[in-house]
Amino acid sequence: MICAVGPRWHRPRSKMALGLAGLRRHPVLLAGPGYAEVLERLERFFEVEADETAAALDLAALAARLRGKSALIAVRTSGIGAALLAQLPHLRAVCKMLPDHADIDLAACTRAGVMVTNTPDLGNDGQAHRQMALIAADNLIAAFGFGRIGGHPVNLVNLELRCLLGCCI
Repeated sequence: MICAVGPRWHRPRSKMALGLAGLRRHPVLLAGPGYAEVLERLERFFEVEADETAAALDLAALAARLRGKSALIAVRTSGIGAALLAQLPHLRAVCKMLPDHADIDLAACTRAGVMVTNTPDLGNDGQAHRQMALIAADNLIAAFGFGRIGGHPVNLVNLELRCLLGCCI
């Protein structure tokens, strides 16, 4: 959406401008460290609910927390499978802040059209975890076709969904 303000054209960038423009922001659950720069990056495009303890919830509680959400960005994602996905018709992306995805039923996510991403292993210290969280945020932004990244996430695991946005057609 482009707005005219005086003699210049610009794109609305702030949350207020997005709200005033009538654009709905996708709700996202951040179940991991809520680093300020990660939240700042995500809040440009999404309505973010941050709760570091949400990844440790049992499946019923996690399903309740994800109800109505478009995405999950988390460190741990144990139990993401067909049974959970059947309860979450709005879920479009699961972005891990770690290099593995063994705790996700990738086939069930692919069938449901849910993009799964992970991050490269950058180490085990605080700065590496912060950087991996930023990469996961970029993966989420790309999964929805937003920002300068657009297209598909660089770290997409279920490659069958890489053209879900029509970027490769």
